[in-house]
Amino acid sequence: MSATDRYSHQLLYATVRQRLLDDIAQGVYQAGQQIPTENELCTQYNVSRITIRKAISDLVADGVLIRWQGKGTFVQSQKVENALLTVSGFTDFGVSQGKATKEKVIEQERISAAPFCEKLNIPGNSEVFHLCRVMYLDKEPLFIDSSWLPLSRYPDFDEIYVEGSSTYQLFQERFDTRVVSDKKTIDIFAATRPQAKWLKCELGEPLFRISKIAFDQNDNRCTSPNSSAAPIASP
Repeated sequence: MSATDRYSHQLLYATVRQRLLDDIAQGVYQAGQQIPTENELCTQYNVSRITIRKAISDLVADGVLIRWQGKGTFVQSQKVENALLTVSGFTDFGVSQGKATKEKVIEQERISAAPFCEKLNIPGNSEVFHLCRVMYLDKEPLFIDSSWLPLSRYPDFDEIYVEGSSTYQLFQERFDTRVVSDKKTIDIFAATRPQAKWLKCELGEPLFRISKIAFDQNDNRCTSPNSSAAPIASP
């Protein structure tokens, strides 16, 4: 490819990327909505598939779009993304947005740490506290959060915790532990019947799934990869 051809391709790619961003900003494609297929966009913008694919991949990397394997590409909900990706915790996120947060515990139990000992670097004969909650923002369900907390590191956490408590605040106040970083992966999956019930969405509706491992100031893992699920069409 000549320098002129490369320059022309870069101009086309930048133009397509910006047009997609403009369409999202103007509501042509809304949060949770699937964008047209690559072939349809090729026809719409009269460009090659390589150009379309690069523009989409760039917007996926920027967190504007998200791919669902075998289903298509969707527009991300920035509110959901910001809430799920924050390091500071959901309570602090609500404060930063000037909105009220609430939670409803749907499952909590002590279970064997055996399946999690390697990920958490804890003894296999210890226990973890499994906590599953629906998280609300201004009384609307935003996402379901499931986490597994090592009781060898946080003794009696299951007795200290009460519904409505911030786990991150309890880490700091009771165990002198501050969550300072995390690692995340994100994908999309179909809502199960229980998830659809709690999130007030349709069975099979696409949901974000973010798996997050939180690390404290000593680089210890605070939780086994916790999983959060939220409708990608949340406003």
